[in-house]
Amino acid sequence: MVYESGRNDLAALSSLSCAELYTLNCLKSSVQDSGANYTRFICISKDLEIYPGSDRTSIMMALPHKPGSLYHALGRFYALGINLNKLESRPIAGSDFEFMFYFDLETSVYSDEFMQMFKDIEGLGAQFKYLGSYTEVG
Repeated sequence: MVYESGRNDLAALSSLSCAELYTLNCLKSSVQDSGANYTRFICISKDLEIYPGSDRTSIMMALPHKPGSLYHALGRFYALGINLNKLESRPIAGSDFEFMFYFDLETSVYSDEFMQMFKDIEGLGAQFKYLGSYTEVG
């Protein structure tokens, strides 16, 4: 978008390879405020495409608003040996004090464990959204 605009009053945060691809000037590198920071870049597509070897999966879940819902979901990950790399809560628009949960899981969407987890989570009354699968680079 920055490249296509032709404007010189716009900027974007990107990788150096992206700047080189679009022949953009790198104004500043290493803009993080901590050496432990990292940036994840994702590719969004209208069509579902899961690349071979993808061993990480991102999902969103809205769990029933009752005691123990998150605990039971996390228990299923543990029971199936699925490692949880990230868990964040996000407010559900228009719902007071109700949240969706974002999960990064260390598992392939094709694994038996993921398929079983999906069935088990449905049994908890969760609304489930598959966001995508990927391989960690770096």
